Amino acid sequence: MNKTKKSSKQQEIDRIQTILKLSVTAALASLGIILSAFVIFFPNFEFISVTIFLIALLFGIEYGLLSAISIAVVYEFLVIPIYGSGGLLILFKLLCYIGLALVAGLGRKLFVKLSFWELGVFGAIFALTYDVITTLFGQIIFLQQSVTVTYLISLLIFGIPFTMSHVIGNFILFSLTKTLFSWVVAAFKYRGIKLLMLPQLSDSSKNIQTNNIKGDI
Repeated sequence: MNKTKKSSKQQEIDRIQTILKLSVTAALASLGIILSAFVIFFPNFEFISVTIFLIALLFGIEYGLLSAISIAVVYEFLVIPIYGSGGLLILFKLLCYIGLALVAGLGRKLFVKLSFWELGVFGAIFALTYDVITTLFGQIIFLQQSVTVTYLISLLIFGIPFTMSHVIGNFILFSLTKTLFSWVVAAFKYRGIKLLMLPQLSDSSKNIQTNNIKGDI
C-alpha cells in the first residue's frame, strides 16, 4: 500500500516537474525569438543560440533539442516575409543549433563552473563555427558547380565584419548566462522548487539551508 502511494506520489512529482520544465522552456524560447526579431536588422546579432544554450544548461539535452528545433523553425517563418526563405540553409542552421544543445546538455555540470569570460569565449567560438558552416554550405547548395575554393575563401574574408559582430555579440550574451542561470535557480528556490536544479546546486542549497537552521538555533 505504501509502495503504491509512493509510486503515485513520484508520478505526480514527475508530471509537475515536466510541466514546469516545459513551461519555462516555452517562456525562454519565446523570449529568445522576440528579442531576435527586435534586432533582426542588426547583422548577425541574435539571441537564439544563447537561449538554446541556457535551456540545455538548465534542463538537459532533451529540452535543449526541443528548443533548438522549435526556435529555429518559428524564427524562420518570421524572417521569410523580410528576407525570403532560406531554403535548405535552415538545415545547416538546425545542425549548428542541435550541436549546441548536445554540447551544452552533455557538459552542463562543467559549464556551470566556468567563469563569465570562459562562457563568453565558448559563445564566440560557436558564432564563428556557425557562420563558417552556414556560409560555406549555403553557397555550395545555391551555386553548386559554380563554387570554387577561391570564391569561398574570398566570401569568408568579405564576411569578416559580419562574423565579428556575431562573435562579439555572442561573447557578451554567453558571458551573461551564469547570471541568468542563477536568476532562474533563485526563482525556483524562492518558490520552494528544487526539482529543476542541477544535482550539485541542489546539494549546495541543502547545505545553505542547514547552516541557516543551525544559525537560527
